[in-house]
Amino acid sequence: MKFSSVTNEKLSDKVISQIMNNIKSGKLQPGTRLPNEPELATNFGVSRGILREALTILQARGIIYRKPKEGTFIAPDVLEVISGSREVSVREATYLNLIEVRECFEPRVVEKVIELASDDEIEELVELVENGTVKNAAHSLDYYFHYRLAELSGNVVFVNFIDTYYDIIDELKTKSSKQKNRISQINEEHKKILEAIQKRDSEKARQLMYYHLQKVKEHALANENSRAKGETSL
Repeated sequence: MKFSSVTNEKLSDKVISQIMNNIKSGKLQPGTRLPNEPELATNFGVSRGILREALTILQARGIIYRKPKEGTFIAPDVLEVISGSREVSVREATYLNLIEVRECFEPRVVEKVIELASDDEIEELVELVENGTVKNAAHSLDYYFHYRLAELSGNVVFVNFIDTYYDIIDELKTKSSKQKNRISQINEEHKKILEAIQKRDSEKARQLMYYHLQKVKEHALANENSRAKGETSL
């Protein structure tokens, strides 16, 4: 296999693209062990931070998996994943269906974060929300908040769903002035959830996450009604 240096501003996307192309061409077979991170970063001509971002996304999508002390491998069922057969039922769901799924598992996510995450990991998430923006981000702050919580829960299924969910929402949504007001509300809801997580208060964190998702649903329903009346909104 051969990798070349990438120079696009979205370097992690270019790394992902090259790995995916090598899989599709057969140069990377299911089960293949990838070179270690320093070697891969050198081959791609990117920093290890950019490489890790790309590998995290690929892992969330089920393209690769990692074994502690052994390395990173191409998933055994990667060809099935690439074919899109796993995403058909999810993409046929409605926006409200997807929110209802989140209501079922994201309160559990915050419980797992409280159980498993270190104080430093939680503090990093607090700083992310406090900053209010993600530099050179390909997604919204809302995405990174929920995606990082899913990662800290230690459950790759949660991570994979969040990644797929936001891809679908990005395809469906349109921006409006109403969304700007909602973004401010979302940030405040995130902060309250994190306060409960910092205090290791599982019940409070669950309640706040459920409340947050209820507000997401209410906003979605309001916008569905607006669209029905011919208005443009998220």
